[in-house]
Amino acid sequence: MDYNEREAQRRQEDRDLNRALIWIGAAIILEFLLVLVNKYYINFRTTEESINLAMAISAALNGLRWGSLVALLACGVWTALRLKQGGQVGLPLTLTAVSAALFLCAQITLVFQESGVRMLFWLVPAWAALALVYYLYQREFFLSALVSGVGVLGLWFIRHAGASSLYAIGAVVVILLLLGLILWLKGHGGRLFAGEAGQLLPEEAGYPLMLLSCVVSLGAIAIAAFVGGALSYYLLYAMVAWLFALLVYYTVKMM
Repeated sequence: MDYNEREAQRRQEDRDLNRALIWIGAAIILEFLLVLVNKYYINFRTTEESINLAMAISAALNGLRWGSLVALLACGVWTALRLKQGGQVGLPLTLTAVSAALFLCAQITLVFQESGVRMLFWLVPAWAALALVYYLYQREFFLSALVSGVGVLGLWFIRHAGASSLYAIGAVVVILLLLGLILWLKGHGGRLFAGEAGQLLPEEAGYPLMLLSCVVSLGAIAIAAFVGGALSYYLLYAMVAWLFALLVYYTVKMM
């Protein structure tokens, strides 16, 4: 590797680090806002000022829910159009992810209240960790962890909303979409779309663990759905153990 190639690689690594730090900063801000929501909306006092503030936060969350949903749909259409035209999709994909995160936070807070906020206290740092994995670690582990994380979320929805809820069904749909994405990448040498920016995975990437993560996540959700929501509590720990096993495997693979 000559000097120019090393400099180009260093600049790319700096850009990736800066992007990861931006996501971490956004997660810290979102976590702080969740603390405020938990204090002034979930655990508000029975004074007139506290009740009015809680009602105002509820209205703001409801507005955020619908506003972020509209933004999510618009960014999704924008991303599809850019893909069709062969243009850069970094910005629309980022805005799509941000809109989806805000929608999930608002929806879960409004529907599940205290239990939802407690779960979001864990989910937001997990999003930041996924950003670190995407930019600074192996993309194979990112997809495996993403699928497994959606599986964990699906088990949580089964426990708190039921197996037939739209939330649990939505988690299954997301896993199936990610499975389709992985199969597409497998059949196209890791390329999501034409161009250098479309190379999501290296050509020599291994797909068995990514596909196995889909099977494990769907299997855990199916077991929890048929056996009962109480079992999902223990399956959550099993899925976390699976995530830890993936981390160990990909870390050893890098050595």
